[in-house]
Amino acid sequence: MTSVSDLLNHKGRTIVSILPSETLESAAKLLTEKRIGAVVVRDRRGKLAGILSERDIVRALADRGTAALAERVEDRMTKEVRTCLPTESVKDLMKMMTLRRHRHVPVCDAAGELLGVVSIGDAVKARLDEQASEVAVLRDLTLLKV
Repeated sequence: MTSVSDLLNHKGRTIVSILPSETLESAAKLLTEKRIGAVVVRDRRGKLAGILSERDIVRALADRGTAALAERVEDRMTKEVRTCLPTESVKDLMKMMTLRRHRHVPVCDAAGELLGVVSIGDAVKARLDEQASEVAVLRDLTLLKV
């Protein structure tokens, strides 16, 4: 079973983050530039303060029009962020992401240090790779019996 740590080791541990005081316009530009769907919000000490997704920005635009782009990230971010441990299985992570409808989950160690971010796409790819590997092993075993 693939762990979240294995997934991070494969995909990388780059964390794109923004300060809570930045504007939604800055966040939107960052998301576009990095081609990602969410950005981690860190306070000035580097601690996890929240997460802001494309969906959060779209909701702000729907509420206030383009004036929303001047709002601060902290006013629209999700402050109570569900995180996962690197020791969790990707299968369990996918279950949580599906049930809670989270598309991005920060990975933190037991001390709360941010280690990376996993998207639902990362998790699905890891599971598909794991299943393809299992199929290959089973195919090899059946060929040995012939």
